Amino acid sequence: MTRPKIKIEKTTIDKSIEVFTFLLIIGSAILIGYFYNQLPEKIPIHFNWPSKDENGFGAKNLLWTSPIICGIITIAVFKLNKYPWIFNYPTEIDDENARYNYKQATLLLRIVALLIGLLCFSITLTSILDGLEIENNLDTYLAPIFPILLIGIPILFVIRILIVNKK
Repeated sequence: MTRPKIKIEKTTIDKSIEVFTFLLIIGSAILIGYFYNQLPEKIPIHFNWPSKDENGFGAKNLLWTSPIICGIITIAVFKLNKYPWIFNYPTEIDDENARYNYKQATLLLRIVALLIGLLCFSITLTSILDGLEIENNLDTYLAPIFPILLIGIPILFVIRILIVNKK
């Protein structure tokens, strides 16, 4: 059975999430550009990268990889959101439930993209603060939060879709 191809219109919340996501990623790039000349040549890198040394330090130009990669992922997610009928769903999709399920799936992907934007900004900010030797504990608080959110939010959406589709 083929799924209905319904165009889901963006709500104000959807548009706001997308704009805020891009602002976070662009803000990361602006932050890097603003502090770039003040940073030492080697800074702590808070993401895994092959050229990072055994002590967790890398060249300061590695900071640019975070907004570039996160920007590409975010654009891909937003493009993918235009085709919700190709997603996997925990329930059978038909004409009656397609609009609701598509709306939930696209909202979920927007929220995941927002989390990617927040992750990009926090990694950039933490690396810059550490490079400038400004005391901060951002990584202590943020490191456990992002995996929980990136796993927990999709689980909540799946549960919500299953409950609504049982009715």
